[in-house]
Amino acid sequence: MDDDDIWASSDEDNTAYDRSIAEREWNKMNINHGNEGYKEGITEAKEEYMQEGFDRGYTEGLEVGKAIGKLRGIVSTQMTFYRDILHDQEKTKRLQELYDELCRVDVQDIFSKEYFQDDKNANPHHIVKQWQDKVSSFLDNL
Repeated sequence: MDDDDIWASSDEDNTAYDRSIAEREWNKMNINHGNEGYKEGITEAKEEYMQEGFDRGYTEGLEVGKAIGKLRGIVSTQMTFYRDILHDQEKTKRLQELYDELCRVDVQDIFSKEYFQDDKNANPHHIVKQWQDKVSSFLDNL
């Protein structure tokens, strides 16, 4: 390269500068696209799992609600029978206590914190089964 060539060093500087700018733009674009992809992935996953969780909770809640409602109906019918037909106040009182206890069963009793943490021991059907056994045993010994 000739010392009289004043433009040669400038072209090399411009090329290095342009390359540096292009590299920074490329890195910035990669970061932006990565961030957008991450956000999009999180949003899609939330939507998918929220719907899945809702569907599961709705189905299980319906099954459990029907089962507890059925138990309340059975106890209530027995209570009415002993009160209005047999006029047995002692058994009516005992049935009323069981009925009141069943009415105090709350969503939080069945769908506990452990249930939502996917604890396999927190099975709502197990709790319903315990209540079914309790009511059945109670009526058998009435």
